[in-house]
Amino acid sequence: MMIAGIVSSGLMMANTQHAKAEANESKDVQVSLKKDTRLYDTHKIKKIKTKSAKKYFGKDSLYEKKSAKVKKTTYKLVESKSGKKSGWMKSSDLYVVKRKVTTKSTYQLTPRINDSSDLDSRPLVQLSDSQLKSRIRTKFVNFVQSQRKKTDNGSWVVSSGLNKVAQERANYVDPAMGEASHYTTRDGKRHRQEAAILDGQRMKIVKHQNDIYESNGYATLDKNYYYISDYVKYFNEMITDDGASGDSHKMQLLGNEGDGLRYYGIGLRVIRTAYTVQVNIVVLSADTKYK
Repeated sequence: MMIAGIVSSGLMMANTQHAKAEANESKDVQVSLKKDTRLYDTHKIKKIKTKSAKKYFGKDSLYEKKSAKVKKTTYKLVESKSGKKSGWMKSSDLYVVKRKVTTKSTYQLTPRINDSSDLDSRPLVQLSDSQLKSRIRTKFVNFVQSQRKKTDNGSWVVSSGLNKVAQERANYVDPAMGEASHYTTRDGKRHRQEAAILDGQRMKIVKHQNDIYESNGYATLDKNYYYISDYVKYFNEMITDDGASGDSHKMQLLGNEGDGLRYYGIGLRVIRTAYTVQVNIVVLSADTKYK
């Protein structure tokens, strides 16, 4: 059974003790945390300062001060507005809130288009919610399919019923709640039974009590500087970098649970602010092809 969304994935860092890293000055850029993560003392990424950057910084405004590359991973020195708190973390765990712009943008907004290859090359600000969800879904499904081919668990088959339940979940679930999100229904009540199963029964789609597995997660990115591929790369970590959850998402998506979990449904929600675009994803898997 799933115990956490991918909000907790990607926190394990290994083989950095012999890495060479040099810190480079960076312009002050206001940033925020995409998820809670570890904080390191220096740019050499050896000693953990705290396991919870969120608790350490609290509600302070954060600014990027320096950057360093350890092997192939970029880390950022993040400092509170007062300058009293600071630490190093992976750049992929941050998103830009506001950049200092001294000149006008070098591009102009163009009419939204539907060609998939062109959509992939457009920054988020130029994409509609439906375009974002459609391309993320397609790319993520293609990736999971490619990974399942390496197993004996069969291909991934879409279930219209699971799609409906997954979208119902995505419309209200808060992946940042971690494990609790899997057991909390729309009314805010927490149950012993998984919320996806309860929603599915209420919608008269799901009949079995223990047949659905859920993974969920989110990514929040600056709308002017990121692309569809950035979300997909992050969501793919449910398979490629799932150590923090004990590979539970990976086991589910690859079908190493149940009887192969060949049937899936995906729900996506887009949340926009003045500077960012957040995408929440809910993935349901089952051995039954619900309609």
